[in-house]
Amino acid sequence: MRRLPYWMVILFLAASCGPKGGPSNQTRTDGSVRQPRVSIVPEMTFTLCSEGLPIAGMWKCDPVLADLNGDGNLDLAAHPRLGQGPRVWMGNGKGKWTEASAGLQFESASCGGGLAVADFNKDGFPDLAIGDHCQGNYVFLGDGGSRWRAVTKAMNPSDLGTGESYAGSEDLDVGDFNGDGFIDLVTGAQDDGGINVYLGDGSGSNWKRQTDTILPTAGWANRVKVCDLNGDSKLDIVASYGEGPRAWLGDGKGTWTLAFRGLPTPMVQGLFNGLDAGDINNDGRLDIAAANWIDGPEVFIQETDGDWRGTGDVFPEMHGGAYGLKLADLDGDGNLDLIASGRLTEQVGYVYGLFVLKGDGKGGWRYLKGTGLPETGLSTAWGITTGDVNGDGVLDIVYATGGIVASDPIQTEPVMPVRLQVWCGQLAGSNKAALAHAHAGN
Repeated sequence: MRRLPYWMVILFLAASCGPKGGPSNQTRTDGSVRQPRVSIVPEMTFTLCSEGLPIAGMWKCDPVLADLNGDGNLDLAAHPRLGQGPRVWMGNGKGKWTEASAGLQFESASCGGGLAVADFNKDGFPDLAIGDHCQGNYVFLGDGGSRWRAVTKAMNPSDLGTGESYAGSEDLDVGDFNGDGFIDLVTGAQDDGGINVYLGDGSGSNWKRQTDTILPTAGWANRVKVCDLNGDSKLDIVASYGEGPRAWLGDGKGTWTLAFRGLPTPMVQGLFNGLDAGDINNDGRLDIAAANWIDGPEVFIQETDGDWRGTGDVFPEMHGGAYGLKLADLDGDGNLDLIASGRLTEQVGYVYGLFVLKGDGKGGWRYLKGTGLPETGLSTAWGITTGDVNGDGVLDIVYATGGIVASDPIQTEPVMPVRLQVWCGQLAGSNKAALAHAHAGN
């Protein structure tokens, strides 16, 4: 039986059992006073805005939101496992989507992986980069409309003469790492190719792999992310590397320095997946959050000397581990919140869901229940992103799900058939008023 969200149960009980009228305090027959019932209103709620998105498939990726056709509305790109390559949907700014994937098809089956949007050839139109688990790295040039053209296909280090055993990429991200004004790629291997940087020349089709670097040439990385960790205006790399979360500081000229003191090195490799960086405790330094698929999300605070400090169990209610993760200020209070996909139970089956932890701006977290997000009933948790898809000033959540799960004797179908889910957020009470006031001030 489908379980109603906690906040709906509370509202139903309050409506059906509470007093219908009269004074707020009512006297019972024994002379005692009945206290009025108080309805618990969630701080934020979410509803599906996924009309036009697929109800099948395995969307093994962190989806990407970007305005791909220049109409002012966010569009959506995602990459499937056991599919035919990445797909794109144009958003209408109201939570409805129209597919625009012409030219994005692979010549063989795709296996999921990372996506990134950038203007690789400097023609003013967004382009799309893909790191595929099986096939390697791709770049598709966009025309600012609905058509795409592949100019880089299945690029791997072995294709460039290194002779390494390397088949595909788990993830990628983009940035100008050497200061030449051209967009470069950083990729994380799915097997044993390490973390690789490809320097671009402004065409999107020609790449030079960095070889004189301390970036690892062995192992794999489930996620890679580009950001400025130390505030020097130079791009750095963070990764959910096989050995554990890792960071490399860039000098803006293509040289990297390892910076991972205080980050864990578990005995079991490959525990960390979803990854993000942001100033969690409002001290002006970026921190790292990573999804441990056994223990749940973990947070590492950056200290003044650049070392890292773990903060303990931030989501003790999660017993089945996390896979996807995103940091974002969902309620507009100036503090980063944490969104994680995974499962609350160690049971198998359709037990995966999506969860929000409200941040206090000091490194503390509070699990928000009753938001309307699915907390169970889904198959296989994948990635997450956020953006304001309907233009109401409140961040929305995109959640990629879908996959094969172990047999479940109780439930054989997901509660929710939509596999690529967009959840539009709404704020209640003081949160809504505070956000409106902040927008008015801007």
